[in-house]
Amino acid sequence: MKGIFITGTDTGVGKSLFTAGLTSLLRKNGLNCVAIKPVETGCKMKQGELVPEDGIFLRNASGKILDLDDTTPFRFSMPAAPYRAAAMQDSRLRLSDIVEHVRAIQNNHDLVIVEGAGGLLVPIEEKRTMVDLIIELGFPVFLVARTSLGTINHTLLSLEALEGRNIEALGVILSKLRVEEGPEEVYIAADIKKMVKETPVFELPFIPESEKNNPNKISELIQKMLGRVLLEKIARSNLFKNGN
Repeated sequence: MKGIFITGTDTGVGKSLFTAGLTSLLRKNGLNCVAIKPVETGCKMKQGELVPEDGIFLRNASGKILDLDDTTPFRFSMPAAPYRAAAMQDSRLRLSDIVEHVRAIQNNHDLVIVEGAGGLLVPIEEKRTMVDLIIELGFPVFLVARTSLGTINHTLLSLEALEGRNIEALGVILSKLRVEEGPEEVYIAADIKKMVKETPVFELPFIPESEKNNPNKISELIQKMLGRVLLEKIARSNLFKNGN
């Protein structure tokens, strides 16, 4: 029972888009795969309930085979780091509870893809962060970054944090969030590739608004642009070694 963790260099970099598209792609390739986002902050209150928009999106990408409470069990209204968002609701978030939940989801599926909240060092508890969750789960990681000024620094720092903790980086996903490229964006992918030769760098092109809510469309785009190389990288990773 294995998994993949999707993290980002920041919030709003396209983690959910990539997570949904990858989940849909792997399901099309025969894996009983589901995506979850255990913690979501910035949820809006609707009919007396906090509604996780990313969680709903990932549930749809998973074929709606999970309940929303299974997809996103820990929800908070404040758009802040999980630790702070929980504190503002007089609640306490425990990393061990998140791990227990993910393990329960693993029991019934070939693969679980876990989307984190924010970046690697975002606090979950007072002194434990998202990277501590990755270590507890033992999952390899895709790092999603935006193609804009500052990305090289954020990406290299995040990869350094993963390497220093012996966490396998499956690849960097550079997500294009705007139609037009700024002058700094043209060379970012090539420059990062030169600096991280051991880690593959994938470029995910701009996804139109009309297709952003459609996991199948996103999976088609990932298949077209990244598919063979991406799937081979996943197959060669530790995910499916030792008989798994």
